[in-house]
Amino acid sequence: MSKKSKNMNKNNNLVKIYGRHAALEALGNKHRNHKELIVTQNSYTDDIKDIVTKLHIRTSIKTSKELEAIAPEAVHQNIILVTSTIISSDLTRLDHCINQENSIIVVLDQVTDPQNIGAIIRSALAFNVSAILLPEHSSPDETPAMVKASSGAIEKIPVFKVKNLVNTLNQLKKHNFWVVGLDSNTRSTIDKINFDKKLVLVLGSEGKGLRRLTQENCDLLVKLPMSDKIESLNVSNAAAVAMYEIFKQRM
Repeated sequence: MSKKSKNMNKNNNLVKIYGRHAALEALGNKHRNHKELIVTQNSYTDDIKDIVTKLHIRTSIKTSKELEAIAPEAVHQNIILVTSTIISSDLTRLDHCINQENSIIVVLDQVTDPQNIGAIIRSALAFNVSAILLPEHSSPDETPAMVKASSGAIEKIPVFKVKNLVNTLNQLKKHNFWVVGLDSNTRSTIDKINFDKKLVLVLGSEGKGLRRLTQENCDLLVKLPMSDKIESLNVSNAAAVAMYEIFKQRM
C-alpha cells in the first residue's frame, strides 16, 4: 500500500491546539510544522522556552484577555499552538502498521463528531491499535476539539484519510488482515471470537451504523454483548469496549 496521494498533507492546513498538555505533546511531534505559539508571560515556562528555541518557532506573548479574544470558547490555559494538521493522506506511513505482527487497524465509517473521534483515538492508543483510518469525504478535518478529546494520543498514533474505504479494506485483506465490523443487528458477539490475526476493526456512525458496501466487505460482523435495557452505546464507548476485548485476548 505504498501510495503517495497527490493530496497528501503538505502542512497547508492549520489547527489551533489549546492547553499546556496538548501543546507540549504536539510540539514533540516531528510530523507537524509549527507556525506560532501564542502564550501569556506567566505560562511561558522554561521547558516551553527550550522547545521553542530549539525548533525556532515564532512566539507571541499576549495577555489572558487577548487569548480569550482569539479562542473565546476554548479552555486554552493561556497557551495556543498554531500548527499543521496531523491527519494525513500519505499512506506510505501506513506500511509500518501493515507489516507489524498482530497489527490492529481501526476504521471509522462516517463517524462525524470530532470529539467522538478524539476519544476513539485516545482509547486506541491505550489498547495497542496501530493506526486509524477515516474515509476522506465523510469525516471531519482535524479540529481543536478532536485534539483535546484525544488527550495527546493523536500525536502518538497515525491517523489517515483514504479516498475509497472499500478498496482500502480489500487491499488490507491482501496483506492478511481479517476485517471485522461492529454491528448491533448481527448474532455473533465479540467475546466469542478469537482475534489472533492481523485485524481491521470497522465501526460505523452512531445513527446509521456501517454502510451497506462496508458491511459486505467485512469478513465478519459482531456485536457487543449487552443487556436489553439499552439499544446501543455511543460510538466512542462501543469502540473502547471492542478494543479492550481484543486487547484482553492478546495480553
